[in-house]
Amino acid sequence: MTETPGRAPDEIEETDEAGDAQEVEEAAASGQATGDARPRLFTPLMWVVVALLIVCFASYLKWMWDVWMRSEYYGHGPLIPLISAYLIYRRRDELRQAEGGHNLWGLGLLVPGIAIFLAAVYLDVNFIQGFAMIMVIGGLIVLLWGWGRAKVLLFPIAFLAFMVPTGRLLVTQFSGPLQTYGAAVAAKAVSLVGMPVNLQGTTIEIPDYTFEVAQVCSGLKSTIAMSALAALFAFLVEGPMWKRVLLFVAGAPAALLANALRITFTLILGRAFGQEAAEGFFHTLSGLMVFVVGLIGLFLAARLLKCDTMRQDI
Repeated sequence: MTETPGRAPDEIEETDEAGDAQEVEEAAASGQATGDARPRLFTPLMWVVVALLIVCFASYLKWMWDVWMRSEYYGHGPLIPLISAYLIYRRRDELRQAEGGHNLWGLGLLVPGIAIFLAAVYLDVNFIQGFAMIMVIGGLIVLLWGWGRAKVLLFPIAFLAFMVPTGRLLVTQFSGPLQTYGAAVAAKAVSLVGMPVNLQGTTIEIPDYTFEVAQVCSGLKSTIAMSALAALFAFLVEGPMWKRVLLFVAGAPAALLANALRITFTLILGRAFGQEAAEGFFHTLSGLMVFVVGLIGLFLAARLLKCDTMRQDI
């Protein structure tokens, strides 16, 4: 038998070191392949686009911020972009994995959005500028990131519509009818409990107390905020699309019903304890009551539709 000559210790050590070096190189190559395979969402071009957007819409953004700070109807405004940003952050992995690439169909949103924005600036119609800005953002996402990523970002971008102050349009068109509706429902409610009531438009007269449903008590403010909350809630729950759409639609009626209950309780307190009790501390606190009752209404609607389980992917 022929003996196989053994290797010297130095030779074995050199071989081991070479093997270790090869493993390190292979691991580095593998890590580089997997790491580089994850697409960078924000390239230098993206940051340039973001900077240009801020510059182009700076005047409108300043106007919108001023409205948020002084308008009682849009106090929720600053929360909307923060919520959208958080939703995008939560879906960042899905966003990276989605099919990317440029898509010229984005020009179908981008070009009309720019045209509408310029026309709105010329005509000095601020709220249209806000919706046009969202169109421009959506068009740029499709153009630079493609349909796959645009689908992931569809709700967070569309949700930004709730931050746009529509100002006089909503107040002028809807506050009057909502005042009348709230007064009528409240008058009917107190009459059902045996309280004498006389309704004249938005003025409700009961013994020893007269209540005027003012513009700020129309329920428009709570309806706007509750609609935004209903949209977010419908997005976060599991269920068929038609059920989630119904859940979103239920937001406005829930807010209006809660506001009518607020007026009803105000009348009952005014009858029992006088005007100071009805329009003092309770009147201030009742705004929170409207929100809580509206939120309970949303949860009941979700339970009725059997789509009250929260999504696990967000």
